[in-house]
Amino acid sequence: MYNSENREKILACTENLFKKYGTRSISLDDIAHHLNMSKKTIYESFADKNDIVCQTITILRKRMEELVEATFDKPANPVERLIKIFICIISMMRETSPSLIHDLQKYHENAWQILKEFRDDFLTSKIKDTVIDGIRKQYINSALDVNFYVTFFLHVAQLSGNEKLFPRTKYSDQTVAINLIDCLVKGIATKKGRRVSKNLKLTPFKA
Repeated sequence: MYNSENREKILACTENLFKKYGTRSISLDDIAHHLNMSKKTIYESFADKNDIVCQTITILRKRMEELVEATFDKPANPVERLIKIFICIISMMRETSPSLIHDLQKYHENAWQILKEFRDDFLTSKIKDTVIDGIRKQYINSALDVNFYVTFFLHVAQLSGNEKLFPRTKYSDQTVAINLIDCLVKGIATKKGRRVSKNLKLTPFKA
């Protein structure tokens, strides 16, 4: 029977390490060193490194789902909700090293599938429902191809984490967010929707 306290400590540590460096460059020795515990203790809670990666990504996915779900908790019009979902996504992208995505795709198929399902099922559904609601309430242009826009939305969000395109030495997280939101909303919003977007005070990131 594993030690639940040790397991939580290990997963908290690996989440920080993997998000910063990816999985490939982090060994079990590195994890043990950061936690000041033996590899034997780690093996008491996990079968191997791949098990740790899968459990870490499962927790990360759950946290991301909770963040997106929180945008639906308070009354908001569809344009505002769409913007909040986008801010959630790019916040996660900007704090996660591209190495993690690369490593998951190449070395941890099961863990990558967990994130892929989050994007293709959960996230796609939330964005699509929000856009359809926006069209119904006349915040979003009724001529919009919804499926095309959802794909576009997700790819723009993915680009936000690209350091080569938007290096932090040149673009702050705030600048990236506001400019991409402007591109995503202006082209699809009705006059009513643009008015809502213009009046929003966007403070998506801590200073």
